[in-house]
Amino acid sequence: MNSSATEKIDSNTARQLAQKANIMRQITRLLLLALITSISLWTLLLAPPPTANPITIWLIQVVPLALFLPGIFKGNPRVHIWLCFVITVYFCSGVIHSMSPLYPWMGISQSLFTAALFSTAMMYVRWNGLARKAGNEG
Repeated sequence: MNSSATEKIDSNTARQLAQKANIMRQITRLLLLALITSISLWTLLLAPPPTANPITIWLIQVVPLALFLPGIFKGNPRVHIWLCFVITVYFCSGVIHSMSPLYPWMGISQSLFTAALFSTAMMYVRWNGLARKAGNEG
């Protein structure tokens, strides 16, 4: 009765896990930059808020994501996990905006970016952890 967490991983499998983790890390970087870019375009160019300063709204939306950039580019698993917690707010915002009559496609794209970002960040953490564990055991 061996569970998958207690089984030994051979070096070939560990190498494959590390490669998968690296791919997820690269995709996570791209998706985070894409999310920041789409929010920037939306807030500053396509649909600036009529009753508030667009720069202020943009800063409120982008600064929390930008704070994660150094850790994401370094490949810190804890930063990836915290990013997943924070982007749930952006997912909810995207879902709400997708129901509006103006620019529903921007809300849908934000929801899709955040769902993909969440998935890739979590897969990076999972595969990176398994690869590291296998490297320490082997």
